[in-house]
Amino acid sequence: MYTNQLAEEPPTHTDTICIGVALVGEDIQVAARATGREIAHGRFPAGPLGTAALLSYLTDWQTPMRLAVATAGAAALGLALAVGVPRGREVFLVSAQNISAVSDLARYAERAI
Repeated sequence: MYTNQLAEEPPTHTDTICIGVALVGEDIQVAARATGREIAHGRFPAGPLGTAALLSYLTDWQTPMRLAVATAGAAALGLALAVGVPRGREVFLVSAQNISAVSDLARYAERAI
C-alpha cells in the first residue's frame, strides 16, 4: 500500500518549493519544503505509473521548484531528467551515499546555490 501525504491542494504562493526525490527499493519517496518547513511527504511506486503520478502532482504546483534527486543508478538519472523538464525548475543531482532520508534532499534543495 502506498501512502500519499502530499498536500491535497498545492500551495498557490510564489515561494520556491524545495523537493527531495529518492528511489528507495520499490518506491519513489518524496518530501517537500517551503518557507523553512516540511509541507508534504509521500511515496509512489517506482516505475512508469508512479513516475507519471509524481509528474502530474508536480505539474499542479504553480510555483518555482528546486528538486534534489538522489542518484543511485540509471533509473534515478532518468527520473531526474523527467522531473526537471518544465521551465522554472532547478534539479540537483546528489550522491545517494550522502543522504539518509528523503527530507535531507529537500533541505539540500533549500541550501543549494
